[in-house]
Amino acid sequence: MSLTKEALQHIEASHKTGTEAAEGHALIVGDNFKLVDMEKYQDQRRRFRGQFRTKGLKDFISYVAGRKSEAPVFIDRDAMAACSYLDIGIPERPGHCDHSATLNLPKTPEFTAYLHADGSTFDQEEMVELVEDWGHLLEFENSKGEPLERTKVIHAFRKVSLEDLTNIESEKQEHSSRVGVMNSVTVKNAERLPAVIYWKLTPYEGLTERTLAMRVSSKTKGGPSFGLRAIALDAAKEEIAAEFAALVTDGLPESECLLGTFQP
Repeated sequence: MSLTKEALQHIEASHKTGTEAAEGHALIVGDNFKLVDMEKYQDQRRRFRGQFRTKGLKDFISYVAGRKSEAPVFIDRDAMAACSYLDIGIPERPGHCDHSATLNLPKTPEFTAYLHADGSTFDQEEMVELVEDWGHLLEFENSKGEPLERTKVIHAFRKVSLEDLTNIESEKQEHSSRVGVMNSVTVKNAERLPAVIYWKLTPYEGLTERTLAMRVSSKTKGGPSFGLRAIALDAAKEEIAAEFAALVTDGLPESECLLGTFQP
């Protein structure tokens, strides 16, 4: 093994001539027998190493396909992520797994807003802001299944009010009497409010657009407010994850694509 000037200077600085190890790729130097990697003093690395991380589906596919590696691709459907250790090797000749490509597909802002709204309660002002911010994606339907216009929906949320109804029942008998008071609070003009909101959105970058439904319920305690709940969200997530896995698999026909994660 020929040594560069920098390598010789490093050895001299150790005050002791080194003993070669690891087939000449390292030296044992000093009284404490310190092992020094000589790779940084050589013209080239011993092997290619690096970690490619991306949020782009097409970029991940392009990078993995461009390396022409036989390494498997591991697809984590729950995390909407994929990873390939391009120098993993084979069981008979395992690699170091120093060269990897990782994809973490990000949620779109509109899908993040949808998930945030799910299970949340909004007052009148917050509900109006939600419809104004994302109205270009939304369609509305009342309890009868009839479509509602966005501008009228915004107006209905702004003008919503509560009606307090009190009903007194009185019953008198010969030896007893009973008075019952029933109190109920209802939302006036509820038919003008949407019962279901449909979000038309792309959940993750690179995936297809889909429509997700959200049910609206009115709450009367402490003033008018509205609860939102996603409809069949778990089923939609399964469909989204299946589409993601299919896109990675179809984009890398030469690679073995496996569902799961791998820890080297």
